[in-house]
Amino acid sequence: MECQNARSLIPSYLDGELTQAQAGPLRQHLLDCQPCRGSAQDGKNLKRWFAASEPVAVPAGFAARVARRALQGDTGEFPPSLAAPRAEEERGRMLRFVLTCTAAAAALLFVLSLGMRQLALPHSDRMLADSSPQLSRAIQELDRLNAAERKQKRAELDAVKTKPKAGPDAPLESGKKP
Repeated sequence: MECQNARSLIPSYLDGELTQAQAGPLRQHLLDCQPCRGSAQDGKNLKRWFAASEPVAVPAGFAARVARRALQGDTGEFPPSLAAPRAEEERGRMLRFVLTCTAAAAALLFVLSLGMRQLALPHSDRMLADSSPQLSRAIQELDRLNAAERKQKRAELDAVKTKPKAGPDAPLESGKKP
């Protein structure tokens, strides 16, 4: 059996509509062919979603009423005069529901934002930095280092100002002129 023929028979096989003469070759093909076996398994899994429920009890005289209405020309549709108000009423209810949910969400966000703002604000009139001993020591050390750096720069500037100019008339270190 070819795959194309087998795949066309798989839905009927899964529904139990094939005779033993038709199902036998298909079963053999499914054992031999992995792609077709996968296709049959997919169909079987899909069928599980649509499992048959318990039979529905049909009221007495149902068939006769349907036949009578069909013979009278009833199409089974709601007259436009009855269908439109129901649709409008349903649309209005849905719109009220959406607007109510939106208003509730906006109110909740407003309350949450106010709460978060209150948490972020300071709780006293005085804005003080942490006055721990470590902070005080760090500030003193930084002041000492800054003072030492300023002193060193002044010394370098003084050394540059007092250094003699090197020119053709300037004496050499040995005291001789060139």
